[in-house]
Amino acid sequence: MSRLSVHMRISGLSPSNEDVDSRQKAVKQLAAAWGKIDNSPQIIAKAAEIADSLGGDGTPPESLAEEIEDAVQKHASAFLSSERPLEVGVCAGMAALSVIEEKPGTGGWTRADIYSNALWLSLAFQPALPEEKREALRREVLERARERSLESANRAREREPVPEVQDLEITVDSERKATSDFKEIVAEIVDPLRRNAALDREELDVLWWAQLGRSRVLGRPLSDIPEATRLVTMGIEAANLLRRLPADVHREIVLRTVDADPELDLRELVEVIGQDRDALIGWIPEAVTSAPTVYPLLNALFTGLFSGEGVKEKRKASTWGCRALVECTLARLVTKGPGRL
Repeated sequence: MSRLSVHMRISGLSPSNEDVDSRQKAVKQLAAAWGKIDNSPQIIAKAAEIADSLGGDGTPPESLAEEIEDAVQKHASAFLSSERPLEVGVCAGMAALSVIEEKPGTGGWTRADIYSNALWLSLAFQPALPEEKREALRREVLERARERSLESANRAREREPVPEVQDLEITVDSERKATSDFKEIVAEIVDPLRRNAALDREELDVLWWAQLGRSRVLGRPLSDIPEATRLVTMGIEAANLLRRLPADVHREIVLRTVDADPELDLRELVEVIGQDRDALIGWIPEAVTSAPTVYPLLNALFTGLFSGEGVKEKRKASTWGCRALVECTLARLVTKGPGRL
């Protein structure tokens, strides 16, 4: 929130104290509202709108502009989003930072986790902006979303210590009815064991898959698959084994066969994948089509459609493999829910 007054200068105007105070109150209100959205697809849609307002030519989605206009007008009645579209992006970006600023726990699947991963995917696909001030805000949200996403994913894989068995306490009341703390004692031991076992199972599933040396999706050895197709396929296959969003180690496993690491734009990548796309579609949730700016790679594979300036940017095959991993994991968890830990 301390950088709000800096980012408000994106519009080229010097904001007054009243301007900053009213936007700050609106940002707080927006962050509180967005942090209460329970529906995962709605969170994805909101993150996509926020990312759209931070990139491109600065024209925000109409629904987001109206929402932010209503929030600001409660404290500055003269504000019109049509006259200050760039301020809509400023308010949206600062509210997004507020939503994802909470420190990650070990659960790995909260509203902030969904927001941070969706923002990371959307903003990372956008080209850098030529306007220095706008790019600073976009980059700030992108970097924080990326950092929080990885921090949360790594924390979600932490094993819990198993406590020592405590002495059982039995009490007898005046009516000679006995009660004990047996269930509480057992739960304190069993719950960490269950969580640790689930994490072990996920780890073993991924490691056994990594030892195969062949693609389950395409049904042939990895050495027979062109590098770009291989890395994207491995990202999608790994995503289907995860119970939470991917951590650093999963990226490293997916990229273990990187060699020449060719650079391709999205159209070129889909052309290289060619007929193998038909097999990959069966492992991609259809939900990706509802948020193409969050899932640009998987949406292109699923529908064959391309949109946005990010399509033209050449990226290394390793980057596409990482995108496939994060996009597919997020789409699966949004669709089916996280696995039990």
